[in-house]
Amino acid sequence: MDQKLLIKNATRVVFLIALIVALLFVITFTGIIKCNQFPVIGGAWCNAYWAIKSVATGSPRVLIVYGESGLGNPIDEGGLRDLLANPEILGVHADIMDVGRVTLGNLRNYDLVIVERAKKINTTQLRAFIDYATGPTGGTLIWTGDAGTEPGESYVGGKMVKDQLLYTTERDPTADANEPIGPWARKEGDLMISFDQLLGVQYLGKNFCQAVECSADAPSFAGNIETEPTGSHPLIRGIGRTLPLYVFKDEDLALVEVMSGGITTEVLTLDFGSNLVKAGLKKSVPLIVTAGLGERAIYYALPPEYYANPKLAAAGKGTYLLPVENMYWGPLKG
Repeated sequence: MDQKLLIKNATRVVFLIALIVALLFVITFTGIIKCNQFPVIGGAWCNAYWAIKSVATGSPRVLIVYGESGLGNPIDEGGLRDLLANPEILGVHADIMDVGRVTLGNLRNYDLVIVERAKKINTTQLRAFIDYATGPTGGTLIWTGDAGTEPGESYVGGKMVKDQLLYTTERDPTADANEPIGPWARKEGDLMISFDQLLGVQYLGKNFCQAVECSADAPSFAGNIETEPTGSHPLIRGIGRTLPLYVFKDEDLALVEVMSGGITTEVLTLDFGSNLVKAGLKKSVPLIVTAGLGERAIYYALPPEYYANPKLAAAGKGTYLLPVENMYWGPLKG
């Protein structure tokens, strides 16, 4: 074969391979498919993808955003940051940021943004989280507990004004009643900020230990954890199909319901059992819900570190580390 033809064909092959790699990179980067989910090449592609991405941005970057109150133990001793950094668990260093400093520019360089103990979040900051989770340069947003369920104040037209909730008739003019949709549905002037639709869940207005009496010192039985039918979702990989869950007062879970009409997956559920149903609760509530194309928004009703609360071990109850590990590896590799 002519040498020039060989060179030409080789160039075409190299160009084709480069196009395929670029396409795989874009699909993975946008979250349409996780790197581990590609048939045959999954493991090898994950290694290649993160090697390529590390050249530009370094190893996967994690940010914990926190506030002054609410569910979650993001930065205190034995909390989420310590669990992530523990070399026997993940050995991952997470940056931390006060929720008051949140802007899209401060979020966009992170592959994983986790929001905890941040009950009060203003509408402008919610917009930044939406742009991060839906934009082409963002990553995966992990939202936990009752974060953002208390409105704050935002600058509108150069003035500081109290955040406004969105009403049912503003979203749906045919609605029978006109009442606030919930704390994650806001508005800025004529602009609707539908953070509830991003998460795929609606906050029911209270946490578990506000509906059922709990102790701050002794573990309270909340119900049984149940996985989605296949049990194979990356966020619950390795977790038993049915496990007991115990919580403490102020270290419990937010009560939410999955919204209809969106792309959501209820990955993990808490079954209360008959005794708690008598207390006025539904038979079950979501614990982990993923939403949107590529599952770039993930909601944890129970902050992941509470599955491994040191107080549980001290009380002779089981602790679970897999929810913390899967929270990191699931969004990154699938």
